[in-house]
Amino acid sequence: MRNKIFILFFLFIGCINREKTINLDNSFCLNNSQDAIKVAEKEWFKRYGENIYNKKPFKAEIKNDSIWVITGSLPEDYDGGVPYAEINAKNCKILSITHGK
Repeated sequence: MRNKIFILFFLFIGCINREKTINLDNSFCLNNSQDAIKVAEKEWFKRYGENIYNKKPFKAEIKNDSIWVITGSLPEDYDGGVPYAEINAKNCKILSITHGK
């Protein structure tokens, strides 16, 4: 009996996803922040080149339950802009790609 409880406990813990996700339905093409960052990173690289990697870490947040907002970061006391993207999680359509100055 103790072994069954032990196994159930680990199955339950393994199913918990600690990352922000959109779980409205299975038709979403971007269900997690890592995938959204990869899509934005690919587009930023095409437009702005490898300098975007100086703006890591990239952060993704959910907006309006279906839009991923992805931004770059700057070190403290550093002047400059960061890459910014908005991607529709339902159809992977890029809504906005910019880079501040």
